[in-house]
Amino acid sequence: MKIPSSGVPISLALGPESPQTDEGSEVGDGEGEKAVEITNGVDLEPGKSLQKVVNFDLKEEGSHVLAVTVTYSETTATRGKIRTFRKLYQFVCKGCMVVRTKTGALYSEENAGRKWALEAQLENCGEETIILDMVVLETTEGFRSRGINWEVLGEGEVIKRPVLMPGDVQQVCFLVEEIISEDGARPEPIDGKLIFGILSLGWRGTIGNRGFLSTGALGARLK
Repeated sequence: MKIPSSGVPISLALGPESPQTDEGSEVGDGEGEKAVEITNGVDLEPGKSLQKVVNFDLKEEGSHVLAVTVTYSETTATRGKIRTFRKLYQFVCKGCMVVRTKTGALYSEENAGRKWALEAQLENCGEETIILDMVVLETTEGFRSRGINWEVLGEGEVIKRPVLMPGDVQQVCFLVEEIISEDGARPEPIDGKLIFGILSLGWRGTIGNRGFLSTGALGARLK
């Protein structure tokens, strides 16, 4: 696999380990751009085929190229002669979610940990409808958070996950609280900013395909 950020191809392993043969599908065994060692070959009867799966998580936008090389030998008059052919599959990966955040200080009692409201605007900038499964603020040491989103249910209510059509926007909010240690120590700012953590999102498309995204470090700048 050739990805936009690297000039060095990535080798991809095939699975499952124990291949199964079926009729009516493509014949062949595949490799990435860089050769992947195959210790055991597979014998295919006429009309049979070999199916395997390549898994690769797309983590960046841009043009990707999957190079598949098939090597085989025939058990006929040309037995012993190795043949090879190659196919290239090029596709473009586009971003699916845009995240915009803002932080506001909340009232806190004197000598208590400071509090903030972290709001995030999640926009579906893709071309298909998605269902949000998870929005979590993973806090750094010295902070804790509590989401006040769709997972907050009243008695008898059933959780209903947000469905975002292309262009739809979902607002989420987290309450962030500073943790003061027993000796009175507080989280130290970095370049004048307190770092709360990162926001992690998870969603699935209408046909079950999964998507994930993590933001950079989020926090509040001290005045």
